[in-house]
Amino acid sequence: MSSAYPEIHLVRHGETEWSLSGRHTGRTDIPLTAKGEEAARGVADRLKGLTFQAVWSSPSQRAFDTCRLAGFAERAVKKPDLQEW
Repeated sequence: MSSAYPEIHLVRHGETEWSLSGRHTGRTDIPLTAKGEEAARGVADRLKGLTFQAVWSSPSQRAFDTCRLAGFAERAVKKPDLQEW
């Protein structure tokens, strides 16, 4: 059953040392922790079977690594407008 409306799936980046401690990362480019990398790989299972017309990522290392580990890097376009403010 397909929807008459477009669907958007938003995926937040995996855990970083700062998000783990409750600090706001902002534009600081903090890498994923091992747990964050594991969670990013789990996104692939959750989105399995879905087809996307576009895949966008923030240019931050943590966001693009999440995209890559989820299996979408080949199609991903880095969008500066998706950076945190």
